[in-house]
Amino acid sequence: GEICDTLIFSFNGEIVNRVKWMRDVYEGGYIKSLNGKHPWYILENEGQKLAVTLAPIGAPMAVGQLEELKVMGFKNFIVLGSCGVLDKSIEADKIILPSSALRDEGTSYHYAPASDEMAYDEHLLSTMETAFDKAGIEHIRTKTWTTDAFFRETADKVKRRLAAGATVVDMEASAIMAWAQFRQATVYQFFYTADYVDHHKNEWDTRHEERTSDIMVFFDVALAIAREVGKGKEC
Repeated sequence: GEICDTLIFSFNGEIVNRVKWMRDVYEGGYIKSLNGKHPWYILENEGQKLAVTLAPIGAPMAVGQLEELKVMGFKNFIVLGSCGVLDKSIEADKIILPSSALRDEGTSYHYAPASDEMAYDEHLLSTMETAFDKAGIEHIRTKTWTTDAFFRETADKVKRRLAAGATVVDMEASAIMAWAQFRQATVYQFFYTADYVDHHKNEWDTRHEERTSDIMVFFDVALAIAREVGKGKEC
């Protein structure tokens, strides 16, 4: 396949579907699993060629694909997807930079010694914040809780994770952080806020009525990061 320096790894399938139908976008290559082909698509943005692919949900498969994509030659990985909110003061459709992650999944323990948390690379965080400042993108830096059992986000667990400083919840971040450190990979990861786990009423609020942003707004955030890290490099 055709390889670029930068790959956008999107957990949202609608983003990838809309990108692949853009003008002059074409399939650059693919990797395979028992689920079938996992293609990436090539587009040009302000003179820079980028690849975009769908990230599989869940830490094991996401990290497994990143392993293969890195070996194939991609150098910069921009990872985006939604996260749940534990702190209701954080509104829907806000950009989140996970500065660290509580490790409540299994994959990270195969890449890093056991610990309660994984910390994000400060240099990479600063690069993203520079990109956001240049583009006028508001964002929140916070700790996330990474869990691979989304039906087990119980009220007691949510209270404990809040007490530990986590304000959002996701399924892959701590594993991706551990993989990136182990493989010395360059990963820029951000979230956009979606549903709310109400730890007081033990309810789940999808917040569909509050989530009014067009999904491609978040793709534009990824493009802002790509401009900052790519510096005009092409495939």
